[in-house]
Amino acid sequence: MEKKIKLEHFANIVAVAASDGVISNEELELLKDRAIEYGLNEKDVNDLIDSAESLEFIIPMNLVEKEDQLSEAVLMSMIDGEIHQHEYKICLKIAEKLGFDEKYLNHIVELSKKLSR
Repeated sequence: MEKKIKLEHFANIVAVAASDGVISNEELELLKDRAIEYGLNEKDVNDLIDSAESLEFIIPMNLVEKEDQLSEAVLMSMIDGEIHQHEYKICLKIAEKLGFDEKYLNHIVELSKKLSR
């Protein structure tokens, strides 16, 4: 994954983390892990986190990246062990923007629940 795509993907998960108005410590830890995994520098990461509330969702070009982004959004939403109604609605909006329906989102949510047990 090239740096621009990694930054876009990271910006999208930051936007999901901030969707409820607060980035929790658990969300921040996951963001830090993803930043390391993507090889992003600290300045880029901090700039994105600082501007979390104004970030716009960027739609990836291929199916694998779309699926990855939806999975990351669900994972971020469920970091506290459950997906709250507001978080689910955000994930549904993301799914729809990525070209997926609610049935597919529910499938990803169920898979994530199984994997987190």
